[in-house]
Amino acid sequence: MSSEESYLAIQRYLTDEREPYAPGTHGNTKRKIRKAAACYIVRNGILYYQRRQKGLDEFTELEVVLQAERRKELITEAHITSGGEHLNQQQTWEIISQKYWWRGVLKQVKDCIRECSHCQSKQEKMRGNAEEATKQAAVRQARRKTSACANEEEDDEAHDDLDLEQSSAPDKHELVFVDSKGIVKQFLPKHGQTMLDKLNQQRLNNEFCDITLLIEGEEYRTHKAVLASCSDYFYELFVEKGAMSSHEAVVDLSEYCFY
Repeated sequence: MSSEESYLAIQRYLTDEREPYAPGTHGNTKRKIRKAAACYIVRNGILYYQRRQKGLDEFTELEVVLQAERRKELITEAHITSGGEHLNQQQTWEIISQKYWWRGVLKQVKDCIRECSHCQSKQEKMRGNAEEATKQAAVRQARRKTSACANEEEDDEAHDDLDLEQSSAPDKHELVFVDSKGIVKQFLPKHGQTMLDKLNQQRLNNEFCDITLLIEGEEYRTHKAVLASCSDYFYELFVEKGAMSSHEAVVDLSEYCFY
């Protein structure tokens, strides 16, 4: 189901009480439509996406733009100011997201800016300057290496003693288990990777999952605390959606750039 088709299905579900689903819609698809519709409302025949305001029990209503041509027009209007200045991706998205919404808006903004000849010319010029600066930095670094060769042997001898002392100590990234007598019992040199593997296996087995992410109509079960601790975006999104205190929550991540 395309982006426009999914929005039309949601709009039909919210407005047609007698026949909320199109003929032939499967039961699993109906369930996904019902879940997604919780984030939308129809006013005067226009579909709006409801975004919860941070720290408040109020929503900001954003008009859902269905037509591809109108989406492109809105991006162009936001990207180029009245004075002719071309805004960057983040600035363009922020202007659009104040009033409008559609699935994959951030990716489409990025694609449109890539196609902008003015922005491409500006980026090529910046890349040229960066390459020149890199070459100059490489020359300076080579000169510094040459001047340091005279003291290299003396430095190596001093470092040999230091390396010998450091090699006897455990890697700072190792997790060390010590008993009550101070005797080392176990090393876990890859503790972080071990924990990630366990969390991923729990997610695959649907164990302890307390958040359902709805992306392009597909459901993904995962751990809310892990997402919130790894990403400020997810933390703020869960706050907006009121998904902090609830035991189980469903979040439509259409806004995020997964497309």
